[in-house]
Amino acid sequence: MKKNIILSVLLIASTLFSATNKEIIAHFKSKIPIPNIKIKITSRKNISKGLDYVKIFITDGKKSQKVSIFTSGQYIFPDVIDLKTGMSLKEKMQREQTNKKIAKVYEKEDPKNIISIGHDPKKETLVIFSDPECPFCKKDLRNIEKELKKYNIKMIFTPVHDKSALEKSYLIYKHIKTAKNDAQKIKIIRKYFNGDLDEKVSDKNIEKIDKLRNKYFKAGINGTPYKVMEKDIR
Repeated sequence: MKKNIILSVLLIASTLFSATNKEIIAHFKSKIPIPNIKIKITSRKNISKGLDYVKIFITDGKKSQKVSIFTSGQYIFPDVIDLKTGMSLKEKMQREQTNKKIAKVYEKEDPKNIISIGHDPKKETLVIFSDPECPFCKKDLRNIEKELKKYNIKMIFTPVHDKSALEKSYLIYKHIKTAKNDAQKIKIIRKYFNGDLDEKVSDKNIEKIDKLRNKYFKAGINGTPYKVMEKDIR
C-alpha cells in the first residue's frame, strides 16, 4: 500500500455526503485502487461541537496503515490548525494518546532509572527522555539551568542511537549515584553528552539500557528529547 495514495485521499474534502463512519469507509474505498482493501473505523471522538477525530485502519491483507482524519458536517480533512497558537490538533491528539501509554510504563518505573534534578515542591516537574548522542538533546542540555528556574526535572535515558549511546547512558546512571547535589549531577550528564567513553561497559549492562529504552519506544516515543509534564503521565 503506497503512503502517497492515502495522503492524497486525506487532502480531498468531499461535498457529496455527510461523514458518517459508513460513508467515510465508502469514500476511502472509492479512492484507493487496491483489490480486497479493508477499511475499519477504530475510534471516533468528538473534539468540539461539530468536529470529530476519526482513526481508521486500512489493510490489503499484507500491508496495513493507520490513518487519522477530522470530520465536520460533510467534510473530511487531514488536520486542524489553531491559528492563535499555530498548534496542529492532530499532533496534540496523538501526543495525548502517546502520553497515556507512557504513563502506564512510567508508573511502574524503577526509581534508579529516573534522575531527579531540582526538588522545589512549589514547581511542577518536567520529565525528559534523552539520548547522550542526540544533537538536539545536547542543545537542550545547555539550557538545563534555565529550565530549572521553572521546573524540577526528571531524566530517563532512551537513546535512539545505538551502542555508544547505550554505554554512555549506563555510565551516567552508574556515576550519578555518587553525586551529592544537582550541580554534580549536571556535570556528570554533561561529561558523557560532550565526551567520549572513558570506561568499558559490559554487554549485560548495555542490555539493561536497551530494555529500558524499548519500553518507552513501544509506548510511542520515537525521538529525543521527548518532554512531558509529569502530571500528564500520572
